[in-house]
Amino acid sequence: MSLLSAVKRANEPGPPENSVLFRLAATATVVVGIAACWSEGELSPTVAVGSMALVVVGNVFSYRRRANPLPGLKAVLAVAVTIAFLWFFLTVSRPAVVTSLATVEGPLAVLFTFIQVTHAFDVPSRRDLGFSLAGSATLMAAAAAQAIDVTFALYVVVWAAFGVVGLAAMWSSMVGGARVRPGPVALTGLAVLVVAVLVVAVLPATHASSTIVFPSTLAGDVPLSTPASLVGGGKQGTQPVQPAQAGGRIGVGGFLGFAGPLDTAVRGQLSDQVVFRVRADRPTFWLAETFNEWDGQSWAATAVRPGASLFVPIGGGPPFTLPLLSGELHRNNLDIQTFYIAVAGPNLIFHAANAAQVWFPAPRLFMAPDGTMRAGTSLGVGSVYTVGSEVNTATPAQLVQAGSTPSSGPTLTPAEVLRYTQLPHAYPEVAALARSVTAHAPTVYDKVAALETWIRRHTVYTTDIPPLRRGQDAVEQFLFGSRRGYCEQISTALAVMLRTLDIPAREAAGYVPGPYNPLTDLYDVQAKDAHAWVQVWFPTYGWQSFDPTALVPDANPSPGAALVHEVADVTGRIPPVPVGVVAVLVLAGALLWRRQRRAPKTWTEAMSRELEEAARRAGLDVDASEALSTLGRRLEVRFAAHDPPAPGPAELARATEAAAFGPAAPDEPTRTALLAAARRLTGAASHLPPAPDVTSGPGPTPPRSSPRQPAAAGRP
Repeated sequence: MSLLSAVKRANEPGPPENSVLFRLAATATVVVGIAACWSEGELSPTVAVGSMALVVVGNVFSYRRRANPLPGLKAVLAVAVTIAFLWFFLTVSRPAVVTSLATVEGPLAVLFTFIQVTHAFDVPSRRDLGFSLAGSATLMAAAAAQAIDVTFALYVVVWAAFGVVGLAAMWSSMVGGARVRPGPVALTGLAVLVVAVLVVAVLPATHASSTIVFPSTLAGDVPLSTPASLVGGGKQGTQPVQPAQAGGRIGVGGFLGFAGPLDTAVRGQLSDQVVFRVRADRPTFWLAETFNEWDGQSWAATAVRPGASLFVPIGGGPPFTLPLLSGELHRNNLDIQTFYIAVAGPNLIFHAANAAQVWFPAPRLFMAPDGTMRAGTSLGVGSVYTVGSEVNTATPAQLVQAGSTPSSGPTLTPAEVLRYTQLPHAYPEVAALARSVTAHAPTVYDKVAALETWIRRHTVYTTDIPPLRRGQDAVEQFLFGSRRGYCEQISTALAVMLRTLDIPAREAAGYVPGPYNPLTDLYDVQAKDAHAWVQVWFPTYGWQSFDPTALVPDANPSPGAALVHEVADVTGRIPPVPVGVVAVLVLAGALLWRRQRRAPKTWTEAMSRELEEAARRAGLDVDASEALSTLGRRLEVRFAAHDPPAPGPAELARATEAAAFGPAAPDEPTRTALLAAARRLTGAASHLPPAPDVTSGPGPTPPRSSPRQPAAAGRP
């Protein structure tokens, strides 16, 4: 066979596919795939809506022409697809366009969509519809590459449901049009779900590091009139952030110093709303600001020299290479974090500690001497930026060593030591307490650990803090007053206690990692994850984070571990009393339903069951093929030496058979009386003494036409 003949044979149309359900399911999977790409921003609304409409029109056209395809149609569609591939390769080969993998995914989604649209006009056979069904998976994969929240899971569920229906319809067509029963289809869907959960459970923990994917984009941003000014309040995210009011509604940044000073006397109401999402190599504190100056109630970040600007512009990017901070060493171990903004927030550039590079789509950033950063534009919903931080996490043994031997590496200058041990006034009681707690701690790390342990044991974490009186010192009130507070009071007390021991320490503000989402491999950072902690200086290792109130895991969890943790967390928060009540009601309903289902449907069936039960209690064998009248006579013999309730079993059996096979059934009062008599007979049978072998009575066995059988139980 020649090559041309082989190509012609491979492209010969198969037998026309007449299954409407199969075609509808295949079309639906493609439409859902296009909608998923649209929802993730990989297709414009015009392209997405137009493509979905064309896919539907194309499948209608193909169905009508399934037995007689247009000649030359395949050639026209092949030319169109070839042009689409040329467009794709020209688009992704332009160096100015391809700066990350994300810039390829958009054109790739357009290409996949165009292929499905053109293919929709030539799907006459089962094989062609199978290609549509399988090809929709490429659209879902393209959308999944940009998915950052569980909303995408809804598209997956709908797509999988249509896919299962399509596979079932294809099987039905293959076997000659057998009816598709919903039970097996539902079981198939359940099996797919179980397999998917198992696959997720065995996946390893993810890593964000890559030499390709460093995404950054701005959405809804507005340039700021005052460079490096802190913004984030208001609907547009461009108004200056205002301090929080105690008990009032919190705007972005009003809590934890995001409004400038960090006032430890106020506490706002923080919600479960997702602020941003992070894909990172490892969980950590997402740092926003640090504070060096304490006045007894509030923290502030001040410039090194009076009158100087706190933030200086950084250019040359993206990516921006940040200057090495005073006392820091290059670690040459880049930790990548990508932030996806979910609500309009402050123009702070969140990052893991020791940021070294930033991928941010702007001509410049602004950086403070402590390494914290701000953008020159507001950050709207959908903004994305990436930060590379140099890992600087030391082990406890290394920190003990760093605090006990002279350092050969960079260290703080005398002016910086004064900056980070500053106190507004003498703290004699605080200093005495700190010295007492750390009396047996020889190194800096040992002292920090001892103070953390003491705080955990002797203070209560609560957001219901007492108000501060005018002029009252927040640390003294916390340590020697209520000993009640949350992260701001607790971390501030630790920082001040360290400073009374001449250990450089500063207050840090930002967010804890937030819950890990195993479906998106992202940390969903919520407003309630806003946090304050302490950073302590160690020679050679620089600023290290300590926190008596929160624990940051050492590494990203595996998806399976995260799912188990989420299930355990949800289970632990289920209130037992209402759940127990609901469970009891469900069980009672199930038992009632079962009882009703097993209850006799007619009077004759109820009478038959009572007589059978009486025979069993009397010690007689019951045969389903035995006529009810015969059973009644045997019961009569069993009761011969005893007085049975009237009417007797034989009379009850004859009345039942007469009602089942006779011309007319007894009236309601008669039926009620006879059924009551049958129940009395059952009770009396339980009290009969044991009897010798009692066999069936005389007389031939009638044919199997007892009212106990369903066919004979049609009378009321």
